[in-house]
Amino acid sequence: MALGGYLAPKVHSMGTKLVASASGSDEKEACKKVDQVCEVGSGALVGFSTVYQGLENSAKILASSLANNTVQVVEHR
Repeated sequence: MALGGYLAPKVHSMGTKLVASASGSDEKEACKKVDQVCEVGSGALVGFSTVYQGLENSAKILASSLANNTVQVVEHR
């Protein structure tokens, strides 16, 4: 967390300078564009982590269900 807090402003300022020089726009407009890109990136990361957590939980439930059903089949014989 501390590393992200340290790197985020530096990445933002360097990204702003890069966008400003690449697109030929002023720094204010470039800063807005970088903010929008960061917002989309963070949203994508949140979405990915939500899907990943859902898959992990589903795998745990599936493994537990398979184990319980295997025990029931063995006891049935």
